[in-house]
Amino acid sequence: MDIADRANRCLFIRALLLCGAASSVLYPIIDVIGAASYPGYDYSAQAISEMSAVGAPTTSLLAPLYALWSILFLAFTLGVWIVGRARRPLRWCAAFLLAVAIVGSGFSLFPMSQRSAVPTFSDTMHLVVAGAIMLLLSAAILTGARSFERGFRVYSAASVSVMLLFFFVTMRDVPNVAADLPTPYMGLSERISMAAWLLWIAVFSVKLQRTSMLGGHSNI
Repeated sequence: MDIADRANRCLFIRALLLCGAASSVLYPIIDVIGAASYPGYDYSAQAISEMSAVGAPTTSLLAPLYALWSILFLAFTLGVWIVGRARRPLRWCAAFLLAVAIVGSGFSLFPMSQRSAVPTFSDTMHLVVAGAIMLLLSAAILTGARSFERGFRVYSAASVSVMLLFFFVTMRDVPNVAADLPTPYMGLSERISMAAWLLWIAVFSVKLQRTSMLGGHSNI
């Protein structure tokens, strides 16, 4: 491979890895757009999925934006796989990230019902998908962190802890959603959980770009 080919390859990989940080920026923007476009939506009290619930006024608006996010996330996953060809933890991380993208498609297959509706099988599967994604994200974060120094591994473990803690706090309000009762902090706790892993993806993306892996030599 000559110098020009190597340079082009590095630029391509960097672009793929940059998609990770871009996806972490895009998701909160989608969230804000959805909340602002949903009359009466309570950002701190309502779940993110309620903006894509059956019959929600923002479902069609958000669908193409979520599709764009998925493309960026998949591009990042490809970048992690390429960079990790010589490092098993990164290959495992890429595999778990791919599983997150695949399982995450279940959210569109099994949308939740609106609060005033009778819970259905789709609602149950929506929760199953959410739980599976939490497990897969935890695995992706912890395996990806193994390729870096102790400080990043500690940060990664802390990210998983925050993500899971606030996910469980969010799940405590699920019965109240089904019963159409108040959930004053459900939206806030879910967004804290999501922020934990979105931030990790962004940091991981930047960290991968700054290593010498792209040149075929790793010093980490």
